[in-house]
Amino acid sequence: MKLRDAVPADFERLAVGLPPQGLKLPETGLVTVTTAMLIARRCEDLRAAQGWGTCLITEGDLMVGFVVSKLPDPAGHAEFGYAVSPAQRGRGIAGAAVGAFIERALDEGLVALLAETDPGNAGSIRVLERNLFTPVPSPRPERLRWRRYLRR
Repeated sequence: MKLRDAVPADFERLAVGLPPQGLKLPETGLVTVTTAMLIARRCEDLRAAQGWGTCLITEGDLMVGFVVSKLPDPAGHAEFGYAVSPAQRGRGIAGAAVGAFIERALDEGLVALLAETDPGNAGSIRVLERNLFTPVPSPRPERLRWRRYLRR
């Protein structure tokens, strides 16, 4: 598993059912057209503001998922999310990708990462717990919120 910096064109291609340049998709349906276009815009904004923040999760020449962050707040805290192709779940890819993204966030000088999950998403909850995220109060009662302070 590797993280590859994404460019807006990667998600624009996904929006029309094509894989990012140089990659294959394990199956269709990893991301909806609307979501792909929203991520393409966020990717463009993040690259312009800080040069990083959106990554493709790859295994060889397969794109198996992605990680996307928001811009950090003034305290150095950034919210992020991730998705892994349904056919690739249960193999530790999400956990490894979150771990690699934590290292990237540390290298970029962030203080903390935040994530939200659905209360019923046991797999995502395990990924965050294994990566040392702890529950924190959520502004949205229908979601669980997690935080990890970053230190080496």
